[in-house]
Amino acid sequence: MVAFASSVASIRHAKDADKAPSMALRIELLQTAARRVDSFAQVEAVCAEQGWQATTLAEVFRGSLGEFDERLRPADWPERLLKTYLSLGLLSDFCLTLVAGLGQEHAGELAGLVREDSFDTLAVAQLLPGIEADAQLAGRLGLWGRRVVGEEIGTLLGMLATYPALLEGPADRADLHEALSQGAVQRMRGIGLRV
Repeated sequence: MVAFASSVASIRHAKDADKAPSMALRIELLQTAARRVDSFAQVEAVCAEQGWQATTLAEVFRGSLGEFDERLRPADWPERLLKTYLSLGLLSDFCLTLVAGLGQEHAGELAGLVREDSFDTLAVAQLLPGIEADAQLAGRLGLWGRRVVGEEIGTLLGMLATYPALLEGPADRADLHEALSQGAVQRMRGIGLRV
């Protein structure tokens, strides 16, 4: 799941880079995408230590987030950035909760790889000034953010029925729901949006 999430993040950052409003931001997002590719390679190495092949294990999750992007098409750059900030953040929360149940050594390694994405800092720096300065933008993005959160949490929890092996560790559905809910509140409030 962590390997799959790294691939999702890399693709999302690269797609966002194509829509970035400046060349500087485009390059920053492409560099962020490249770091997520690197993190996939590091997850591969952790898996290889256990005799697992990360690409094979991650393959089963391909398409599991498929309709999320179809249902949520951003109207402009702030909506695109907020969607990525919230959806990838919640995917990270999901992975961190699953990883916490692994043996201590691998849990620490994988959690570090999940957390190392610098995108949150970039997104907050881009979004917060506009939200603070424009009440209308804040209201619109608040509605959009709540929609993104609802869809993402529903999608991730829906994966538990399709992939019951995700619940073979100590984390149960309630733990995952709580982690996602708390993560959503923290991220929305962190950029000044009502939950």
